[in-house]
Amino acid sequence: MSQHAPYHVRTLSRSQTRPEHLPPMARTKKEEKGQLSLTGFVKGVKPVKSAAKKDSDDEGDDSDTVEHELVVSKKPSKASPDESDLPPINTIPAIFSDVVERIPELKDVSDHLNGRKLRVATMCSGTESPLLALGLIGQAMKDKYGSGLEIEHVFSCEIEPFKQAYIERNFSPPILFRDVCELGGEKALVYRYI
Repeated sequence: MSQHAPYHVRTLSRSQTRPEHLPPMARTKKEEKGQLSLTGFVKGVKPVKSAAKKDSDDEGDDSDTVEHELVVSKKPSKASPDESDLPPINTIPAIFSDVVERIPELKDVSDHLNGRKLRVATMCSGTESPLLALGLIGQAMKDKYGSGLEIEHVFSCEIEPFKQAYIERNFSPPILFRDVCELGGEKALVYRYI
């Protein structure tokens, strides 16, 4: 038998969770700014002034009604994988080679660096996936263009001891900070694997 006070669970219907049923303050600020939900943003919905709003602007009415219209993208739709005649990309180097092929601006980055190393620092470093990905992008660029990205690992920061050991063993950064929260202060502890 539980010693905690019982609590009540209230199930809301779909119509009760719509913005019209939210308190006025919760709706008003969002509507004032013409903000959309993430779903509306992704689907290409754009806020527009309604005809009533345009007319009321002329009369000095301070109504904050904002309507949204769906803007259809002019981009051609891509074929589904079933309809494609391209072979599957099934190796990691092939994936990064495809990325480099699809983003020719990466060559401009390499040219801009002009032989200098790209300095990279990671926080909440985990498995150092940014360094792994940049290394593979650099190799794919070298294969395609003859010059790639050279990386200089400046520092990492990771609080988990087993991840710190992984980073030290596999990447040997010049500095491996222990806690990202300490980086803004006067002192920050550094991890050393002994």
